[in-house]
Amino acid sequence: MKINKLKKVEYIISILLIMIMFLGTISVYANQKTDLTNEQKDIDKQIQETSSEIAGVKSQMTDALNQINNYNSQIGTYEDEISTLETQVSSLQSQITEKEVNIQNQEKKYQEQQELLNKRLVAMYESGTTSYLDMLLSSSSLSDFISKYYVIEQLTEYDNELLNGIENTKKQIETEKIALENAKNEVQSSKTQAENKRNSLSVLVNEKNTLVGNLSAEEKELQQKLEEFEQDKKDIQRQLAEIARQEEEERRKAAEEAAKKAGKPVSDADTSFTPNTSGFICPLSGKSKRNITTGMNGYKGHTGVDFACPQGTPILAAKDGKVVISTALRNSSGGYRSYGEYISISHGDGTMTLYAHMSRRAVEKNAQVKQGQVIGYVGSTGNSSGNHLHFEIFVSGRRVNPAQYLP
Repeated sequence: MKINKLKKVEYIISILLIMIMFLGTISVYANQKTDLTNEQKDIDKQIQETSSEIAGVKSQMTDALNQINNYNSQIGTYEDEISTLETQVSSLQSQITEKEVNIQNQEKKYQEQQELLNKRLVAMYESGTTSYLDMLLSSSSLSDFISKYYVIEQLTEYDNELLNGIENTKKQIETEKIALENAKNEVQSSKTQAENKRNSLSVLVNEKNTLVGNLSAEEKELQQKLEEFEQDKKDIQRQLAEIARQEEEERRKAAEEAAKKAGKPVSDADTSFTPNTSGFICPLSGKSKRNITTGMNGYKGHTGVDFACPQGTPILAAKDGKVVISTALRNSSGGYRSYGEYISISHGDGTMTLYAHMSRRAVEKNAQVKQGQVIGYVGSTGNSSGNHLHFEIFVSGRRVNPAQYLP
């Protein structure tokens, strides 16, 4: 009987222990769920706060400042287009100079060939009416016949080559002159387009300046911050474009050197290069383009994509490459401005990436990095009101939409 009671007691104790363990587990899961819910709320809040780099001042922007920001975007577009047209004109003018020199050389060659032909005709005229057949029939022996036949064959071949050369040179001159005329017309067209865009740009600048003149002191301070940021973006664009140009020049020289060593003429195919825009990973572990919180052109002047995430989240190199910029943009008072702490990597394949608003950089300029390597940590430095990563991709030195290339 005592044994049965003891067994019942043990059974009850076992049940109680299981219930305690179960309740403890429920409590742990409940706490974890609460933590996850809170974390999700924090992230949602950050996502709402983090709309862009301009988020740092956007909440304070009046209608006038928004309009000025739109003007800045349009002005930047016109300036880029004018710069492209000016580069095009410069390239065409170089081609025109080259074609003019080539035409001069071809005309000189044509003149020399024509003089040779005239001398040949004079020689034939002075030799009288004697034909090649008369020469052969006048042979004194078989060896004399063969010798004269060889001379006649050489003369005929020379005459044919001379006439063909004159004809080909003439055609080449005509082709070069047509190409030259087309290049000149294209230059004029590009100059006209550039002039029209300069006029439009001037109108926009005047309209913007009128608005700026009516801003309050506080608005002017914010407007200056936006102007500063736009200028920083342009400077970075030019810097990366120059790096891309230098890399392309190095690739071209290497290709020419390789062709020379192989003992073959250098062709356009040898020196042509197509950037490799594949193989990128998302710069944040476990995320993809579906996690982008503000896309490119999500507002006027947004030049990349934003990922809202907690401060200190590791930022990863999207591809293997070399760090070409690792710096912090600061204003005159020492505070962060624009991109704040940022890094740019050249991937050696015609593409570059940029990572901005970091809390801390983990690599310095000229460092070689591997895809997936931690290069810095998410923060909110510069023009930003919430922790996020601003990410850009450049192809041949020009910004493109990262969402096209991210997994």
